Amino acid sequence: MEYGKSLGGFVIWLAVAAFWLPDAGLAEENGTGRVKEQVELEPMVVTAEKREGDAWKIPGGISVVGDGRIEDFRLNSVRDIVAVVPNFYVTDTGMTDQSFASMRGIGSSMTGTPTVGVYVDDVYVQPGLSASLADVERVEVLRGPQGTLYGRNSEAGVINIVTKKPGDIWEGKISADAGRFNSHAVQGVISGPLVRDRVSFRGGLRYDESDGWFENRFDGSDKAGRKKNYDGRFTVLATPGDTLDLQISYDMMRHDSPDYAHFALFDRGGDLRRNVDVDYAGETKKDRDTLSLRAGYDFGALRLVSITSTYKEDGRSRNDVDFTPVDLLNLSLRQKVSSLSQEFRLHSTDSSAPLQWLAGVFLLREKKEGGYGMWMNFMNMGMGMPGETLSADNEMTTTGGALFGEGTYTFADRLHLTLGLRYDRERQEFDYEQPSPGPALGMMGYGAMSGSRADTHEAWLPKASLSYDLTEGVMPYIGVSRGFRSGGYNTVDNLGSSFEPEFTWNYEAGLKTAWLDKRLQANLALFYIDWTDMQVEVLTAGGTAVYINNAAEASSRGLELELAARPVAGLDLFAAFAHTRARYEKYNVGSRIYDGNTIPDVPGYTASLGGTYRFGPGLIPLPTDCI
Repeated sequence: MEYGKSLGGFVIWLAVAAFWLPDAGLAEENGTGRVKEQVELEPMVVTAEKREGDAWKIPGGISVVGDGRIEDFRLNSVRDIVAVVPNFYVTDTGMTDQSFASMRGIGSSMTGTPTVGVYVDDVYVQPGLSASLADVERVEVLRGPQGTLYGRNSEAGVINIVTKKPGDIWEGKISADAGRFNSHAVQGVISGPLVRDRVSFRGGLRYDESDGWFENRFDGSDKAGRKKNYDGRFTVLATPGDTLDLQISYDMMRHDSPDYAHFALFDRGGDLRRNVDVDYAGETKKDRDTLSLRAGYDFGALRLVSITSTYKEDGRSRNDVDFTPVDLLNLSLRQKVSSLSQEFRLHSTDSSAPLQWLAGVFLLREKKEGGYGMWMNFMNMGMGMPGETLSADNEMTTTGGALFGEGTYTFADRLHLTLGLRYDRERQEFDYEQPSPGPALGMMGYGAMSGSRADTHEAWLPKASLSYDLTEGVMPYIGVSRGFRSGGYNTVDNLGSSFEPEFTWNYEAGLKTAWLDKRLQANLALFYIDWTDMQVEVLTAGGTAVYINNAAEASSRGLELELAARPVAGLDLFAAFAHTRARYEKYNVGSRIYDGNTIPDVPGYTASLGGTYRFGPGLIPLPTDCI
């Protein structure tokens, strides 16, 4: 296939360029007495394992996207990093906040809970794919189940976003972008000290607007597909003493856009890729606010960290769901979310000690209130009776907690054994009510219904890995970990029915290498994932809607290859390739047997390559692509 030839040639070119290009050794003086710039790839310090460490030393699949690459390639949100991270894929439905992600073949759906956990400065973000990357220091992507340290809803992986922190000098930055369809964005940031050496501030805002790329032939407007988003982040960092640090952060999102703009059931002329024909273009509004307090205290060889966060969301939408120019069906959705979480962590700080360890406790209380209303215009359907609305309301409260710990012991400075365990428990209480509909809907079999449910889920989530430093630049490893995704309740179709948690086991072997005076890095990972009680979307009896059920056992296997090179100072090149084979092992729906079928929305191959060349004040980005 063409991408294979292209990637293979690029990889060979990377190695040849890194080896043969001149001035690529360690720093030394040239004939003028000036020191040549060192060109080895710098170590990437990450906190994805909830304490600082070298990404290259982590025994597992991890990618780090720094602020330079984020800015160079205009990566504005989490969904954009698919262009530079292997085996991370986003299925974009075209609907606001209804895209879903997969890693290593493990994905979610529009109606299910996520499998990829997204965190901003250790605070869980929902929905994570919309999280802004404005004013971000780096993005750390861990592939494979991360249940031991992160718990539920991280069975596919974790994306850890680390924001830029306030500094001791006043500085600011503003930038703007413009593009087709009257798209434009402006973002700015300001940072500086409030009390010298003690208190500092950093704040940033981003505004993003577009007229949309669809024309609605019903009224000739370009409202279909438009968007208007505001994102902001404000942080105050205080260091009252040498051993205590405090960080207060506030994140806000205001998103306004239509939904379902990508559906066109009838061809009334024009390009179907650019035209729809609906009597109502739809509207979706989402407001989200996150407030967090992070406190850290050093006890010499130990550090205690406390993270308290509160989250509020208010979302509502109304959309034309018949996708025609006739007023037939309109769907309104609403959801309010409020949550409070608390985490305490205690970990060792002596990096020279043979044992590095971490222990913690996590508490959560979350309340979700939702509902829907489906307006059915029976008069326009030719039924000769007034229209009626089918509606329902629901409320779910989740109370949960976890105990977790992880430790790494180094034998003879070269062999590293990591063991971890988490106990996770949560209780869900669910109430729902569907009022009595009108007479027409009653004749169709719809009636009043209400009820309450309560379920408790618990899970033990172990982890083990073994790595060995063959040389300073070669580290093989093996590992196993378990992940799980929370159970829940169906809130629209099959109202009130529940589904159980799903569990995964990840088995992995890999090799991390650094070559040519650390100018070339090549990392390889092989994985096999086995999961049970898989949550899948099942069609209702009439085939008009879906609900979630535990209906399958499945497996996923594959490989990942990442390369990075710096042949000369200023030139950075990267390439990535991944292959995944995900299929159902056992999946029967009635008389239909799907054993051995490929799991949908999981690409068999992903690949990317690109780079940047910096010279003085200039920058040349080399194309990047995701297949």
